[in-house]
Amino acid sequence: MRENAVDTISSNELGNVGDTKEKIYHVLKRMIMKREFTPNERLDAYEIANKLGVSRTPVRDALNMLDGEGFIKTMPRKGTFVAGIYRDDLVQIFQYREMIELFCLDSGFSNLVQAVPAFEQIIDNWDREIQKKEYEGSIIMESDVQIHKLIVQSAGNPRIVKSYESLNCHVQTARGYYLQDRERIDASQAEHKAILHAIVHNDKDLASRMLKEHLNQTLNSLIRMIDVFKVF
Repeated sequence: MRENAVDTISSNELGNVGDTKEKIYHVLKRMIMKREFTPNERLDAYEIANKLGVSRTPVRDALNMLDGEGFIKTMPRKGTFVAGIYRDDLVQIFQYREMIELFCLDSGFSNLVQAVPAFEQIIDNWDREIQKKEYEGSIIMESDVQIHKLIVQSAGNPRIVKSYESLNCHVQTARGYYLQDRERIDASQAEHKAILHAIVHNDKDLASRMLKEHLNQTLNSLIRMIDVFKVF
């Protein structure tokens, strides 16, 4: 981690068009999700505003948005801090994911069958990236996100998609910690291929079992990471 991630923020990231508050929100959210800020790191609105060359008002508004989504926490008379993700958080998030993803796979399975070419393309992108001597973790993470997004979108319910994506951002923050674990990356890809195999063969029950197993393995991996390295 960088000693002071705020020092890496540049006003160039904001551009000249669009709502300043929204742009600051997206810059800070991306940094949190990529773990450029450490859990419980203090965020100073004045310091961020100075680095971006803006007033404190849009920075405070952006921080309020992040607070409302649970990415940061504001403590009276102490300041604003990046939120950590703990064992109970992960268990609750993955219970939600399992409920949503299994429902969407069941109700939208015929759409998933039609989406097999897109699923295969994501798998191929993952395989190509991981074959590199120095693979890019963010590409692996994005491939994982795309696979699960396909599953959720198959149900054709925009409200479910919006709700799922909001909470799943927290999973991405945690997921970054096992991107250096090649064994888990390979296992995760094998699990994705097992889900795809079941979809290709039009076996909804098997696809559901493989998805449930994949989510359980991912949760267990993240919990082990917390217990061993105390990263959150």
